[in-house]
Amino acid sequence: MSEVEFIGARLEKDIIKLVEDTAKEEHVDKTKALKELIILGRKQFLINKHLEIYKNGQCSIDKAANIIGITVNEMMKEAVKLGIKSSETIEEYKKGLELLR
Repeated sequence: MSEVEFIGARLEKDIIKLVEDTAKEEHVDKTKALKELIILGRKQFLINKHLEIYKNGQCSIDKAANIIGITVNEMMKEAVKLGIKSSETIEEYKKGLELLR
């Protein structure tokens, strides 16, 4: 099991309510709810950050997915949600498929 450390934080009442509501909905304590929200928030933060990097042509979609720890398919779905289109040509796509085979 990982080492546990206490961290104090001042949170606005609306954030505390989010944590409490999540804890009730999921039937867990507030600590567990807060941990889950932090993990989900961090994942979405990384997705948004790396989609921006991808959009700017600074990395490939598969590299971004790998960094975050999700599948390329999941990353592509996230890109579609944000209206980000691939700059990859059909020829490049076909070449990539051939390399996979």
